[in-house]
Amino acid sequence: MDDMQSSRAVLILGMHRSGTSALAHGVQALGVYLGDNFLSARPDNPTGYWEDQHICRLNERLLATLGVSWEQVAPIDESGWQAPEIEFLLAEAVEYVRSALAIRPLWGFKDPRTLRLLPFWRSVLRRLQAEEQYLVVIRNPRSVAASLGQRQGMDEATAHLLWLTYLLPLREIADTPFIVTDYDIVMADPKRQLERIARGLKIPLDDANNAAIDEFANSFLDPALRHSFFNAAAFDPSPTLPPLSREVYLWLRWLATDRIPADSPQLWSVWEKSRQAVQKAMRGMNPA
Repeated sequence: MDDMQSSRAVLILGMHRSGTSALAHGVQALGVYLGDNFLSARPDNPTGYWEDQHICRLNERLLATLGVSWEQVAPIDESGWQAPEIEFLLAEAVEYVRSALAIRPLWGFKDPRTLRLLPFWRSVLRRLQAEEQYLVVIRNPRSVAASLGQRQGMDEATAHLLWLTYLLPLREIADTPFIVTDYDIVMADPKRQLERIARGLKIPLDDANNAAIDEFANSFLDPALRHSFFNAAAFDPSPTLPPLSREVYLWLRWLATDRIPADSPQLWSVWEKSRQAVQKAMRGMNPA
């Protein structure tokens, strides 16, 4: 593309098992180009992941270089970003995205691992001179934990801490345009939520987009595929579950229902305290 200044990227962020796949397809209805090199559908996600295969492999290599895996409750060592392999992967990512995705003025991609790798992908966007925007997809962490328990055999307390490990890096994008949507609210009213996302990210809609939104709402989404559902009030007071997950989720839900602005000083103050508390919990799980 000759004029990279006209390039706008919408990255779909969210923890695993949070509905990011459904929202990725919804974003396509808004006209965001996600490419055509997708992972194949699997039994645990029969409607497809809508994840670019090459970006998924890049993220897996990045995590390996940084010494963590997607399911590991552990911080990323900041010094790891200075490893020589990171610059090599950065150059590869820029070249791939430029040739496969940024060929359209409005493009994006989705992979839950991106949340833990935001410094890398923000560097990619800067090198591409792309305007960055984010759609953050949330889901009640009890639902996420139930899904991870069923699919991975992960215990509930670990799943909650992993959910926090993924969501708390959102502080990284506090200075950029982003919008939060709750998967359960989308399932209840998909058309209105996609229109809300379009307004929030200033994406103009035409007749073709409106038809695609109707198709997404009426034909694509299948409530029967949502096997776990806990509403906003459904939190077990069990002492084995981190109370932080409830607090962080409720703040995110307030963003998803437009009850607070994204630049709320109180929000980011709570966020920093939560981040410090989670890091302390990580040190307890991973003693030096």
